[in-house]
Amino acid sequence: ALATASGALAGRLVSAPRLINATRAEAAVAAWLSGLAAPERTALQERMRTAPVLETILQSLTENSPFLWELASREPARLLRLVDADPDQHFPQLLAETARAVATTADLDAAMRLLRRMKAEAALLIGIADIGGVWPVMQAALALTQLADTAVQSAVHFALAEAAAKGRITPCDGADPQRDSGYIVLAMGKMGAGELNYSSDIDLIVFYDAA
Repeated sequence: ALATASGALAGRLVSAPRLINATRAEAAVAAWLSGLAAPERTALQERMRTAPVLETILQSLTENSPFLWELASREPARLLRLVDADPDQHFPQLLAETARAVATTADLDAAMRLLRRMKAEAALLIGIADIGGVWPVMQAALALTQLADTAVQSAVHFALAEAAAKGRITPCDGADPQRDSGYIVLAMGKMGAGELNYSSDIDLIVFYDAA
């Protein structure tokens, strides 16, 4: 099964939280599975059969993390994609692909959707890798920081490209409006140190050199 393939997230899971009410948590996941289309239900049941820790982690999310459970249960196709992927490869690819997509759109709503989807997929991946013992705490913190970096850089790129298109600024490089723009965003605190956690705000200082 893909869940046990070399590098796959599901096959690398080694730990799960102790369930508070196992009967209720098991029933919640079972009820969710029963409401899925047959192909997705069968695929997820197979992943959980070959990687039992995955099932316990999902059950624990119903008890302890409404946010992660919503991300896991709302789009089963995304969950399958993540548990079958190597997180060390999938995570940087997700960030890079989103950054490229945001850089090539001039539509604000499209850019915002891309960033929201990146955040949701990355948050679920980081959460499962962290809870399941695949990534140590500081690797999860670094991944959260890289997610924030990509979101901020993509937003800045979009804003400068939009300003250039409206004639408000004249970038040195139209394809890379950030280069030599004089627009500087500094990350402070935990983001600046590469140590964001799940509840961190990001603290930014923005400078602009008009010359």
